[in-house]
Amino acid sequence: MKILEGSPVSPGFASGIAIVCDYEVERKVTLPDRDILYDDVETECDRIDDALDRSQRELKMAEQTASGDPKLADAAALLSAHASMASEIAATVKKQIGCDLVNVEQALDSVIRDWISRLQKLDNEYLRQREQDIRDVGQRMTRNLAGVTPLSYEMLPPGSVIVTRELLPSEAVGLANSGVVAIVSEYGGKFSHTAIVARSLGIPVISGIANVTTRVPSGAKLLVDGLSGVVTIGPDESEEADFSTRQLEHERQISSLACEEEQPCVTQDGVAISLLGNVGLPDELDQIADHHLGGVGLFRTEFLFIDSHKRPGFDLQAKVYGDMANKLAGLPMVIRTFDLGGDKLPPFLALDDASVRSSLHLRGLRFSLSEKDLLDAQLRAIVQVAQTADVRILFPMVIGSHDFSQAIADVDRAVRQLDVLRRPAVGAMIETPAALFALDEILELADFVAIGTNDLTQYMLAADRDLSEGTDDCTAMHPAVLRAIKRVVQSSQRWICSVCVCGEEAGESDFACLLVGLGVRELSLSPSRGAAVRHAIRRVDSRRAAELAERALQCRSPSEVRELLTLGLSDCATTFISPETSPDLSSDCS
Repeated sequence: MKILEGSPVSPGFASGIAIVCDYEVERKVTLPDRDILYDDVETECDRIDDALDRSQRELKMAEQTASGDPKLADAAALLSAHASMASEIAATVKKQIGCDLVNVEQALDSVIRDWISRLQKLDNEYLRQREQDIRDVGQRMTRNLAGVTPLSYEMLPPGSVIVTRELLPSEAVGLANSGVVAIVSEYGGKFSHTAIVARSLGIPVISGIANVTTRVPSGAKLLVDGLSGVVTIGPDESEEADFSTRQLEHERQISSLACEEEQPCVTQDGVAISLLGNVGLPDELDQIADHHLGGVGLFRTEFLFIDSHKRPGFDLQAKVYGDMANKLAGLPMVIRTFDLGGDKLPPFLALDDASVRSSLHLRGLRFSLSEKDLLDAQLRAIVQVAQTADVRILFPMVIGSHDFSQAIADVDRAVRQLDVLRRPAVGAMIETPAALFALDEILELADFVAIGTNDLTQYMLAADRDLSEGTDDCTAMHPAVLRAIKRVVQSSQRWICSVCVCGEEAGESDFACLLVGLGVRELSLSPSRGAAVRHAIRRVDSRRAAELAERALQCRSPSEVRELLTLGLSDCATTFISPETSPDLSSDCS
């Protein structure tokens, strides 16, 4: 028996036979680079058009197949996005052919490298992992230039565990009707589209295992624990029995949580907590209904166009927001304006200066105020949709009444330009120390506020959260951050202004219960975390949670807060929230 440890990317348990697929050599198509004459430009452009046409046909066929399976709704949207990306790549390639007088192979390779290089410079993990999609589309187009047949996993036998350096998103879509039960890889993160597709299909994925294709023998029996990130090679009978027990327990918990999702999110003493979802793309909306959430508490609009070379105009945005509002069928949607700057700069802004990409350069609202045409188009699109739907505007990185009042004036101007009657509610993100010190003047102007714990933690503690992962200090559990949240809640209550916490920590069950104790009554979280948070909150007494929160505010370190939560939540919950004592919720299913 041999143990390998990696990062859990898609949860679940699976056992099967290792199929080692080191397809890097097969994927890599070597094509000749050469300079061309001006007379050859049209011929080379025709070649990229031909490769684009073949790629589009492949993607369309795969999208049609995926559209017929409800579990593959995300995959169908992904394939559609890949088709659009292929068109943008082809257009950029043709420009480079004409400008540099190089053949299509050289231009395509240069464009893909440039796009990937831009993403690799980002500090944001979610955006960095879009690199995988660009590489996927680029390899598809390169393959079609060379006339190479695509790889396929569909013929693998039942019980196959793919062991590979990296599984690309479009390849993951082909796993739907295959015999693949798990994926073990060297590369790929939890925000990658491969991971998203795998989670939709219920396939466990573990990544981050160096040289995995040389460490796992093909044909070996594997146990894949997608919760802990552990792969067992050649298990003995005792290990297999223990694995089966943990697998059955996990399946029971999943069934229990899913059953409870339809129940109201109310504490033991009758306090209602609103659970909303964070989304970054339209195809994520299905998860709002799937997890019985009350709407969208944070739509991160910058993710829509983060890879785009063309500025998003009014018409395109109005259609996207309108389609999303229609899909929500009356549920509210809080649309955060583009949070650009720092590590989030799309190609259409063409800003390469490293200082501009600093997390302390213009960010959020201040960046938008410096790009008025971009902001005005977005505000007009939101105002237009707000005439027939419950959509609200949220401005990121507000630092005081000066920038916030300018933004409100821009909203009012959009209302006048469109000659409409209804102005949507306008809110401010509280995520900087400046906003905390200007809280009353912001609340005087705001219809609502949202606490962004991700950035608030980073800026309050002067620590890059992406580079400080694993350290004790850079966490929303820090007492200073908890005191900031408490201050926002208390001030909002004085101004009769609603407040929502929408950072990633809102999706952690223990922290969500602590937020309830701090007076928070609205949480916006990753939709997949809704079931666990609902389960936890339904077992908490808010009065005892408030007592626990007061004690947490007196702690001196995040570790003290964690220890307090571990011991204290069992006292303020009717049932201790843990896998071992998770109650039978079958009565809630009737």
